[in-house]
Amino acid sequence: MRPFNRSPRRVCTALALLATLAGPPAALAQFRPPPATEAQRMTEQGEQVLVSANAALAKGDKKEAEEKFKKALQLFEQALAQEPQSVFAAVGLGSAANALQDFQRTATRLQPVFAQNPQDLSLAYPLGTAYFKLRRFQEAVPVLEQVAAADQPDHLIVHYYLASYYLYVQDGNRAVTRLQRYLVLRPEKLAGNDFQIHELLGKAHLIRRDAGAARASFEKAQAGRAESATAQIGLAAVLEMEGHVPESRALLERLVTKFPQVAEPKERLARLYLAAGDVPRADLQATALMKLGSTPAAHLLLGDVRLAQKQPAQAEAEFRKVLELQPGLLMGQIAVGKALQAQARHEEAIQFLESAVKSGGGSLELWATLGSVNRRAGRYQRAVEVHRRVVEMAPRQALGHMLLGADHFATGQWDQAIEDYGSALQVEPGHPGAKQWLARALAHRARDRAGTQRLEDAVRDLRRAYDLDRSVPMARRLGAALLDSRQYAEARKVLEGAVTLPGVTWREHLLLGYARLGGGDAQAALAAFNQSGEATQEPDQRAEASAGAALAEVELGQVDAAVQRLTDAGPSKTAAKVAEANLPRVLVRRALAKLETGDAAAANRDLDAVDRLGTGKRADLAKLATFARALTRAEEGRFAEATAGIKRSLTPAPEWAWPNTRTLADAWVLYRQGKVAPSRKLLTTAQKKPMPGQPKWMGNLTGALLRREAALAYASGNMKASEKALKAALAATPDDALVQHNLACVDWRQGESASALATWKRLETAVPLASLNLGIDAQERRHEPAEAVDAWRRYLASGAAPRAAQVREWKDRLQGLYGLGDAQGVSPANGVAEETP
Repeated sequence: MRPFNRSPRRVCTALALLATLAGPPAALAQFRPPPATEAQRMTEQGEQVLVSANAALAKGDKKEAEEKFKKALQLFEQALAQEPQSVFAAVGLGSAANALQDFQRTATRLQPVFAQNPQDLSLAYPLGTAYFKLRRFQEAVPVLEQVAAADQPDHLIVHYYLASYYLYVQDGNRAVTRLQRYLVLRPEKLAGNDFQIHELLGKAHLIRRDAGAARASFEKAQAGRAESATAQIGLAAVLEMEGHVPESRALLERLVTKFPQVAEPKERLARLYLAAGDVPRADLQATALMKLGSTPAAHLLLGDVRLAQKQPAQAEAEFRKVLELQPGLLMGQIAVGKALQAQARHEEAIQFLESAVKSGGGSLELWATLGSVNRRAGRYQRAVEVHRRVVEMAPRQALGHMLLGADHFATGQWDQAIEDYGSALQVEPGHPGAKQWLARALAHRARDRAGTQRLEDAVRDLRRAYDLDRSVPMARRLGAALLDSRQYAEARKVLEGAVTLPGVTWREHLLLGYARLGGGDAQAALAAFNQSGEATQEPDQRAEASAGAALAEVELGQVDAAVQRLTDAGPSKTAAKVAEANLPRVLVRRALAKLETGDAAAANRDLDAVDRLGTGKRADLAKLATFARALTRAEEGRFAEATAGIKRSLTPAPEWAWPNTRTLADAWVLYRQGKVAPSRKLLTTAQKKPMPGQPKWMGNLTGALLRREAALAYASGNMKASEKALKAALAATPDDALVQHNLACVDWRQGESASALATWKRLETAVPLASLNLGIDAQERRHEPAEAVDAWRRYLASGAAPRAAQVREWKDRLQGLYGLGDAQGVSPANGVAEETP
């Protein structure tokens, strides 16, 4: 498209002539134009020849048009030589020289004239066009923008030129503005070519990452025409941007088959294969592209394939062929720099790219690559300087901020990296890479803060990171930090969300188990630990899950299972550390549980194991083991050792002890010694300020003391004192069968036989001793040997007969004396009750 510019001189001449002809006859006589100068005469001749040249060109006679353009150029050159500041001559020269594609001549001859007339659009148009054709974009764009601002239909092509440049530098917004203006100004006769403009609009919208607008533009470009490869390629790019990569790939694969001689579908398809890591298929497309012609694009693609194949030397050779075919091509220069860098030839890469920048490379990508190569070469300061230049060149794009973030990320400058990625999100709020890398930078800063005991700050960073990146790794980091800071409820919430995300591993279930355990939900914790073990086949990882499950089992009272797990910790060093830290504690806890049931022997075995394992530097645990051992000594009747052990374990008082623990422990030892009065005195003192959970235990000890007092009084024959103590015990625990039984024994000793017999018969199934006593009453008081033998037989059949040998001897003696055989069909007692102290 070469629109013809009417010369301002011709327009002025025509207007003057019209005014003269319209005036009265007297005016003709009075007006005498000054004689034209030689330069003006040659300019007018040049304009006439220029008109003829354009007419010949319009007829399709290129040879004649070329000859006339050359003649016009010669005339304008001569005119300009005589009058170097002639705007008309300069405009004509620019028009003729541009028509002959002699853009360098236009730039050289018009620049001085334009410098004196910077607002003259007739000069700006051919000069800006020449700069553009010479790829002197830094000079061309301001001049062409000046022309475009005038919005003159004769300068329509300027909007197209500017749009092309903005597409080249990836400035989608400005490209859209120029292309839309082109559509407004273009004459109706050019409407048939609008599809080309819509295709360019689609590409501009892709740069803007506006998939909807891009799709609409490509669909307009395609409407009413046979299927266009370029429009379909644009739609494939839209699908890719929308995340429909398989659909985009399928469309390109169809285009490659339908348009085998079109290069771009092959190139884009190969790029998709490369992005997916499918290098062999990308190689096939690159080879097919090369067969269509040895073009810069083909060599560039083949070089990228060689890079993906880890063949940087071969890639470099391909990229250098690109520059041989098209010297100065930006993408080729960038690619050579990347190939050199891949060969660890960082200095060469830097020198190469620096030269490209100095030679006039104003591309964002070139500057971006130069900075990145400096970063990988360890020249971080230079990388920052270059990438700040990228920010200056494109302040409304995230690119420069992202690169600065990478520079600071590489040097561990987390505050600066976080600021950079935050700036990237400010200019492009939806930028996915900015969110991801901002989250990573926050996670790294959180790690450093946690290392310096700034847990609160670390958790704050990780919360923000998790808001940006709802991924399993980020949830795992936040969950672990919350566990470290003992925020179990929040950790549980985060990790319960994490285990529902794609890519969840055994470790997230493991952390969830600890979060639930810390929150007191041992049953749910055990389920999480078990799920962690099922999610992996690695022995060491299963061992870690098993160690966690052991801790949950302890809280659930499944201490034997926990001890077994911790004893056989498995191959994991982490699990071994968990076992080492917890097995002694669990064994002490089991020993205390055994003591509650009166099994001092089993408690001693666990405490012996603790001695073998050791408690390390955990003084509190060592004191707890000593305390438990002292209680076993009390059960064994070694009261002096018990008292000394209690004193040693509680001086000074450890964290696990209550203020009244010493008092209660001493009261217990005195109780075991049978020293009821001093034990009750200590218990009464402790009851004045009970700790949480103690009232029940104190009540049990009070009842035990009453029963012991009753037993001692009974043994000494003081039935009144025994009765009083048992009634007091029964008032506290009315349903206690043993107390009821013993109170019946007191009644029997006091002559209330009927009441005692009624109680024993009622309790016989619950308290086997009742059968023994019924037999004694039958033999000694009522002299009923057969009834006594039957009662003792029931006692022996109960399975809970501590006096079995003696009672069997009594039974056998009576049977022998009275000839009583074993009765048939006698059933053992239905219930068995344990006797408590």
